[in-house]
Amino acid sequence: MAFVAAWRLKATGSSGCYVSFELLSATLAVAAISALLAFHNIDFPFGVHPDEAIKVGFAFGQPDNYRHPPLLIVLARFAAWLDGAVHDRDFRLAGRTVCAFASVAASVLFYLVLRRYADKLNAFLWGCVFAASPAITIHAHYFKEDAVLIFAICMGLHALVRLRERTDSVDLLYFGFALGLAITAKYVGVANSLVLFVVAITYCKLEWRQAAIVAAVGALTVLAVYAASLLTETGSGLSTILRGFVIELNHVEEGHDLKEWFFEGYGLTHFRYHLIPSLTVPTTVISLGAIAIAILGDRNRAVAAFAGAAIAWLFMLELSPLKIIGSMRYVLPVVIYLLLAAGIACSKAIAPRSHWMSAGLGLLAMAASSHASIEYTGSMSRENDTRFAAMRFLETRGITRFFADYLMGEPAPETRDYRDLSSVDYLVSQRFTRYLRGGDLSEQPQLTYVLAGMFRCLDGHVAAQFSKLYGDYAYVAPTVKIYDLRQARSCIPDPAEIGP
Repeated sequence: MAFVAAWRLKATGSSGCYVSFELLSATLAVAAISALLAFHNIDFPFGVHPDEAIKVGFAFGQPDNYRHPPLLIVLARFAAWLDGAVHDRDFRLAGRTVCAFASVAASVLFYLVLRRYADKLNAFLWGCVFAASPAITIHAHYFKEDAVLIFAICMGLHALVRLRERTDSVDLLYFGFALGLAITAKYVGVANSLVLFVVAITYCKLEWRQAAIVAAVGALTVLAVYAASLLTETGSGLSTILRGFVIELNHVEEGHDLKEWFFEGYGLTHFRYHLIPSLTVPTTVISLGAIAIAILGDRNRAVAAFAGAAIAWLFMLELSPLKIIGSMRYVLPVVIYLLLAAGIACSKAIAPRSHWMSAGLGLLAMAASSHASIEYTGSMSRENDTRFAAMRFLETRGITRFFADYLMGEPAPETRDYRDLSSVDYLVSQRFTRYLRGGDLSEQPQLTYVLAGMFRCLDGHVAAQFSKLYGDYAYVAPTVKIYDLRQARSCIPDPAEIGP
């Protein structure tokens, strides 16, 4: 204690530098928690995520299809160049590393935003909750745009709160840069940037010249990222970019082969199946309870604003039929705004009533999130993954006449449309839940109902099933069923029913 007091006195005669040291220590702790989880098992097997193979090709220099904006690919190409990448594994790890660092940076920015609204303890606890949440931890592992989008959104929020404090030229440039990054991270980032821009004009009372600077910097950032992408590949141009954008827009409007409309899930599909697992049940309950007290009891405007943003994001996502149970990535922006609201609520509504309760709830949420993320990332290894367990089951029994209906993480004979099942004895399925759910929804393609009937019939012929308590989350340890088709030929639909 004497040493600490002497260090504080020697460092400064005031408390200013000590506060900076405290802030630095807390920030490094949040970053360390995020990094430990983001890089745990980051070298998980290639071939379990359906989109990573094409991303590796783009990072290698193949022309991008621009179904997503190119920020991730530009960063991955740069990381691969720094690393001297040669093989597919090198490019894959370069892309995954970019996403891991993006998640760590997002966690730090989230904490810094929360510090502006919450007391030090609650800001730290809920910064750790965010960093350790399955939503952030798991998507830090995949070579996908989601982690980069989360980083860009958190940067935009950090720039916004700085702009509120002072509207100097540096903060205007920073804010415009952040808005531009979100647009180049993922197309939905356009909506987030537009809203933040409008909020900045009203909340920060920007003059028209200041707003023009922000807009210009944002536009230049977008142009710079797209230019960097086009200059590091051949065969692409404006027509390629526009075509990719149109394809993705149609995808959002039409969904996958399974289309879950808003009224089917009463607008709660993402909330029930994606948001709650992304936060864990204890964290969700604590968050919603604290937010309700802050808004209904204390009329806290900051909590209401962030909670309102979370609800708006969730409602917008629910309107699209683009919902596949297990695809948690869509709700990541909701996680940011909801946990910001929860952290502020615990600080402003719970802590004044009981500091012990506020701290206890934050610790409980942090423990629940950390435990879930540790379990999920542990399930990503070859030894623990359900897909590899299923393949070992087949190998040890000498079973070679089988088809898999989805990626297994290693070479396996695959069926695309189930019309060739008569030639094998076993079906290894991950997609059975997709069609069983689709069979209970309206306005689906006829094939969905045909395959739903097939899987209902096959339920009586399950040779083995592999699942984990901490699985079925964003390609982590999905439930795998091995169906014995030898006595279930009557369950297999005629190829004419499946269609051309």
